[in-house]
Amino acid sequence: MKRTLFILLLLGLTLPSFAQEGSMYLSSQRQPIRVSVNALYQTYERDSLQVSEVSVPVSILVPIGQKVAFSLQAGQASATGDNLESLSGVSDVQAGLSFLQKIGSSSLVLSLGANLPSGKRELTEQEFQTSLLLSQHFYDFRIPGFGQGFNVAPGFVWAFPMSETVVLGLGASYQYKGAYRPLAEMPEDYDPGDEIIITGGLDIKAAPTTNLSADVTYTTYTSDKLGEEEVFAVGDRLVATGQVLTYFGVNELRVVGRYRGQSESSLPAGAGGTDEALRTLPAQGLIRLAYRQALGNMVWVGLLGQARLYDETSLFEKASLFDAGLLPEVAVSPSVRLQSRFIYTFGDFSGFEVGGGLVLSL
Repeated sequence: MKRTLFILLLLGLTLPSFAQEGSMYLSSQRQPIRVSVNALYQTYERDSLQVSEVSVPVSILVPIGQKVAFSLQAGQASATGDNLESLSGVSDVQAGLSFLQKIGSSSLVLSLGANLPSGKRELTEQEFQTSLLLSQHFYDFRIPGFGQGFNVAPGFVWAFPMSETVVLGLGASYQYKGAYRPLAEMPEDYDPGDEIIITGGLDIKAAPTTNLSADVTYTTYTSDKLGEEEVFAVGDRLVATGQVLTYFGVNELRVVGRYRGQSESSLPAGAGGTDEALRTLPAQGLIRLAYRQALGNMVWVGLLGQARLYDETSLFEKASLFDAGLLPEVAVSPSVRLQSRFIYTFGDFSGFEVGGGLVLSL
């Protein structure tokens, strides 16, 4: 029973929430179809444990007229590491649909996102241990998981101007998560808890070339189930983000601060647990500075610096990490851009991310 409870605790740590990468920008002007393909290599070493991933994420954004947009995301990844079982395959396909409706001076965006099961599931215990490492937030792997069940997430965002320089936004969504079998040896399907998400944001035009924005998102969860039995209760999450974006001609500077707090989770006593509080996901703090400089009409270079702080949990010690990155970009033509990136991570562990890709605007 203890081993089963430990696996359930790990499942609560390894199931990434499906979240659309935001609705595609909709306006009265025609937006191009955008296709992005990247190839990335990430490797990190912590306490003599090394884990690496090669990933090929793909995304497609398609505006349909002026009010509707469709998005699609998928990927292929292969992970290896010291004394780890290799794990490779395609990820689930994530699809999104957005609809924009003007209501007077305000705008209402209705969205529907879905996670379509196509990735690898029913892992062996050794493969699951590898997926556990991939999913840890402090590694920030581009494809942190392969396969889940069918998830669907309807939602809305309502943005309305408070004045000529201030816009307020309110939104909510519900994410239904379908059951599936992440481990081949599990006797019944695992049904992760559904999510209710409420968000509010504010955008202020502080100067002709400077915007300030802030948003707060609160997420609450229903209990996870194994078969019909409740086995894990994830604590509520609060995320607060603030940003300053300022332009120097065609160059831009972006400063972001973010805090994410997670209340304690629990294993219900009825499932063989003690119903005691468990700190499964760490509180996180982030400060990021990103500067983008144009070098002529066809070449840009981005500089990235950020600090990430993670509190300790029931399974992991606290971590302080720092990232320094270089992100060059070249416009081959008006419709083709080549992008590359190198990000070095240091602090309580070290590693790097290197890769590149192309963006097509059709």
